[in-house]
Amino acid sequence: MTRDEKKTQSVAIVGAGAAGLTALFELLQTKKDGSTSLKYNADGSFDAAGSVNDNPAFGGIVLFEQSEKVGGVWNPSFDDPDVIPQDILDTERYDDPFVLRPKTEVPKEFEGQSFEEPLRKPIDSTEKLPIKWNRSAIYKSLYSNVTKRHLRNSFIPFEGPSEEKESPIGSFLTNFQVTDNLLKFVKTHSLDQYVRTQSEVVDISKSPDHKQWVVTVRQVNSGDNTESWYSQTFDKVIISTGHYSIPHVPKIEGLSKWNKESPNSVLHAKSFRDESIFKDKRVVFVGTGLSGIDILQYAFPLAKEVIVARTPGKKEIYDWLVTAAGSKDIVVKPRVASVDYGDTKTVTFVDGTKTEDVDILVFSTGYHWHYPFLNQRDTGVYVRTGEGEGQEGGLVANNNSLVDGIYKSLFAVKDSSLAFVGVLTTQFKWPSFELASSIIAAVWSGKSQLPSVEEREAWFKEREQLRGSNLAVHVYLNGEFADFVNENKSLLPTNRHIKNVFDTAYVDEEIASQKVAERLFYELKDGSISVHDTL
Repeated sequence: MTRDEKKTQSVAIVGAGAAGLTALFELLQTKKDGSTSLKYNADGSFDAAGSVNDNPAFGGIVLFEQSEKVGGVWNPSFDDPDVIPQDILDTERYDDPFVLRPKTEVPKEFEGQSFEEPLRKPIDSTEKLPIKWNRSAIYKSLYSNVTKRHLRNSFIPFEGPSEEKESPIGSFLTNFQVTDNLLKFVKTHSLDQYVRTQSEVVDISKSPDHKQWVVTVRQVNSGDNTESWYSQTFDKVIISTGHYSIPHVPKIEGLSKWNKESPNSVLHAKSFRDESIFKDKRVVFVGTGLSGIDILQYAFPLAKEVIVARTPGKKEIYDWLVTAAGSKDIVVKPRVASVDYGDTKTVTFVDGTKTEDVDILVFSTGYHWHYPFLNQRDTGVYVRTGEGEGQEGGLVANNNSLVDGIYKSLFAVKDSSLAFVGVLTTQFKWPSFELASSIIAAVWSGKSQLPSVEEREAWFKEREQLRGSNLAVHVYLNGEFADFVNENKSLLPTNRHIKNVFDTAYVDEEIASQKVAERLFYELKDGSISVHDTL
């Protein structure tokens, strides 16, 4: 059988954010002979008219999205954020991702119905369903911390510097611009036809003959208060659910009682929407990652006092974040030991010091990797705690956990027909989506070959020994990402040129842009510019 006579492969993609949409488009442009139909002009711009796939390697592609719209993080929920409800806080297990988002149970009467003949049933209004955590963390004043060159993939036109009056945010983008670019991309290429919205993937398991994946879906039917349950088989599966859905809040003594006594005074960065809540308040920020510093720059001019609690000596993705967290008139403390909403509203730190009359606690403590629809038996993939236990081991994963069993943060070690777009962690996030998708398309079309399972396992162990048993296994910053690109560019589809995916010549430009981010922090913090100037 020639390559052109090969069977077209079906693919399920889970998650219709930027990662999933990039993967979808890449697969649609990959031919059975392992080449790409993507064409680019001499200046590097995408030639949409010339990119025609006359012999696709993949068919029956379905992109599942549990929300009503595509976009993922870039589908904003300005007026209705996700918050950790009091009943979950009261469990005192709010740090456990399987408490925050347990696996959705399949109805007892479901007997493996197909997509063509699903189980259709009324939605039980008395049944408490798990929170989807599908609302975006974006707030209206958010601007990017990555330049416009890299907050896009090569299929989205790149617009150079504007001739209009320069904005204070320079080459960064407002969140509205990013969303518009993504939605235009979807519309231009009619990608909606491959997407099933309001469709929650609840289980992914191997078929009895272990040749395909069985994907079980709960689909909400708008308008008639019913849900449909069905299973569909696919040759391949891509997981692109991202890392900004399930908020991580460390377990702290007294936190649930504090929130009960003062609702909405405890918030994760994902829940933040409006800086006016900080006016004349004493605010404790727990954690100083990018999201925490972003919010702090708006809080400081309004708040009575800003206290930052962070692990002494802890490194951040950028060095300037550490300096900013301890800048003029910010009180720096070590980690929080306990909180007490008694008469004094006291926060006690691990060094024994206390701060009283605290009004708001803001947790910038990251997110969980979380795949309740996967099982370790079939996939070999699970989110590991620092002690190496699986989800049944009694220990809890956290914001620094690694996803075990993934080769190069792309393919399941055990079964390469399961792949991931978005686990690879870098500031060059969108180019990493395109790189991952291109490699997956090339491997699955037969153009590129992965090493044996044993060699993939050895790679993972070596990477873990080098970086530690934590999130750093997946992290490639600055030149590390450029090295990763160069090491893996031979895996791309035929005629897929690496400069169209990621041009390493611009790494230094992206690094230099952090000087702009640092400048903006201080200008917003000291009131030199206002939130309105960055919109």
